[in-house]
Amino acid sequence: MHPSRLPTLSVVFISAIFAVLSASCSERALVASPIRTQPQASAAADTSLAVGYSQEVPLWPEGSQVLLEGIKKLANEKWPITHPSFLLYSPRINSNGSAVLVFPGGGYKAVAIGPKSTIGLYGADVCKWLTDAGITCILVKYRVPNTGCNWNAETRRHDTPDIPMALQDAQRAMSIVRYNAKKYKIDPNRIGVMGFSAGGNLAVLSSTAFNKRSYDPIDKIDRVSIRPDFAIPVYPGHMTMEHKNKTPKAVAAKELNTDIVISSQIPPTLLIHAKDDPIDPVHYSEVYERELKKAGINVELNIYETGGHAFGVKKQGKDTDRWMDDALGWLRKIGMLN
Repeated sequence: MHPSRLPTLSVVFISAIFAVLSASCSERALVASPIRTQPQASAAADTSLAVGYSQEVPLWPEGSQVLLEGIKKLANEKWPITHPSFLLYSPRINSNGSAVLVFPGGGYKAVAIGPKSTIGLYGADVCKWLTDAGITCILVKYRVPNTGCNWNAETRRHDTPDIPMALQDAQRAMSIVRYNAKKYKIDPNRIGVMGFSAGGNLAVLSSTAFNKRSYDPIDKIDRVSIRPDFAIPVYPGHMTMEHKNKTPKAVAAKELNTDIVISSQIPPTLLIHAKDDPIDPVHYSEVYERELKKAGINVELNIYETGGHAFGVKKQGKDTDRWMDDALGWLRKIGMLN
């Protein structure tokens, strides 16, 4: 099926609770990985209306090489997402033309949009926040597991996959959204990325690795730019050379992960982090901010004293409760929010 055609929404999801991953490369074990199964048309509308999205759009045509390679690669995994897609949440009123692709966390082991996710079931809470501000929200269900930097519990080392399937999905999602900007009623020059934890890392990769696709173009959709117009990585993970297993760790912690390519074309970036994050330490964002400033990039780092990890968009009576208001203020400042 051509990606620009809307499929019947997938509604049967199987949830699997993952064990706690390494503290340096993980999400909390309160999230689930929804699995794509056969669609059931009668229940699809009820599910989408319940969480607020209007469409589910597949990222890859059936039979495409990228999709087939991923299915083969993930064949032996217990709870894979093999058919990535995005959920489209549109503002009901007062759309300002801006859009954000949201990448959930999950340590590249799962996609954190289960019932206990702090961004809401299927990302509904983070998308409601954005659509209430007039911003179209695209919740990206990228392929997992082990499709980006991840912690190997058996070897006790960080692994980087040969095929960056999560990045492929992020780039393809950007292409589809920009190609269909008129159809989705958004401005093709006001499309950004946002991600949480591992998804924050994916937002970083998406906003730095845009000069070359991580897959061979397959159709006219892939002729459009994949460069985001802004980026909001929220407590991003996998940001330093610690995740390349470099030692000593004290030195590696001060060096940016070489997967992240710095250039003068990186879009304006807002980094969000809690000082007391025990999973993805605040120095991950500090190292990235330092390198962006060296390149002359418009970057801001908002560090909150309290909030921990995986706060998402849930209010918890801590300093991070105000990050969403701060983010909207930043978007107004860079001209992405009227």
